[in-house]
Amino acid sequence: MAFQEGDIVRVDYTVKRDGEVFETTREEVAVKEGIFDEKRKYAPAIAIIGEQNFFEKVDNELRGMDVGQKRVVKLEPKDAFGERKPELIRMVALKEFKRRNIVPFPGLVVDLNGLQGRVQSVSGGRVRVDFNHPLAGKAIEFELEVVEKVDGKERKAQALIERYLSFAKDEAKVSFENDCLIVEGSAEKLLGSDALRSNFAKSALKCLPVKKVKFVEVFDKEFLDKQKETEQKAKENAEE
Repeated sequence: MAFQEGDIVRVDYTVKRDGEVFETTREEVAVKEGIFDEKRKYAPAIAIIGEQNFFEKVDNELRGMDVGQKRVVKLEPKDAFGERKPELIRMVALKEFKRRNIVPFPGLVVDLNGLQGRVQSVSGGRVRVDFNHPLAGKAIEFELEVVEKVDGKERKAQALIERYLSFAKDEAKVSFENDCLIVEGSAEKLLGSDALRSNFAKSALKCLPVKKVKFVEVFDKEFLDKQKETEQKAKENAEE
């Protein structure tokens, strides 16, 4: 039975390049392949049918799957991270790195003006940086397994919080009032997350039987004291 538009599912996946695993949601696979990251929590990913979760070809395959089903999707470069572009290999003045207190060396991953690249070489006051995605020009393979279909409006709302507002998932509370979904959480967590909240709201309106989404920011004394302290320090630094 194919999934419907707006269905929410939990998906385990493992991604390979030339038979080598470079990304997985499964802890046991990460350990076995020597890519385990102790700072990361391994768990099935939240996917919303009809939205861009992975790559278009993978999303289309996922739509036709069912709970417990496994599939392997092979992607050519054009279907994944694209072909390598010579124009994304650039020479950057060494002084630009010095200005940022960065000592460049081959293999170093850097972020320059919002672009992430990898240093290829350093020579004569210039640094050669490749801003292509590390997997550009590579064919990859997705191993998918649908672990669960999330049912019930409360569980769906919690799943959307996990997807978009994971930093607040342990304390955010959801409730429903008529045709409105209400998300209540500390102002410390929710303030400054406008873009994420917007994405959450768009998905909630698509996946849940609601017409409105409301965020309730709860201010407590501890947070206000921290905010006041931060503002005072900023003022002092500006006066120096």
